[in-house]
Amino acid sequence: MAITKSIFSVLGSYVLSIILVMATDPLLAALFPNDYKKGQTIPDGLLGLSTVLFTVISILCAWVCAKLAPSKVRVHVIAFFALGEIMGGVATSMNWGKVPHWYSIAWLLVWIPAIWVGWKLAGRQPEEQ
Repeated sequence: MAITKSIFSVLGSYVLSIILVMATDPLLAALFPNDYKKGQTIPDGLLGLSTVLFTVISILCAWVCAKLAPSKVRVHVIAFFALGEIMGGVATSMNWGKVPHWYSIAWLLVWIPAIWVGWKLAGRQPEEQ
């Protein structure tokens, strides 16, 4: 049962992050319809806003992972971090040249402190870490 909870805490949190991140594009497109046109590059300002939203979502999902972890919270959060960084690397390589390079690199870099902040905000006791 504990292994199921462990897998759910990591994978569930990661799937939640994917769902929330994917929801930001339609949200931003609805809020800024003139800047989201098919075949046109999204302005840097909106890519920056997207990066801020990604950071907030990453913090939230790391917090969820830490809260759902049945024990050894640090191990679960590190697994969540590693999964995200690996998948982020894959996504970056697949999207290289489709979006500005700074955008993909920024997402890989903000993931690191965002996960740490989410873990710390969870406030689990040291014996649970």
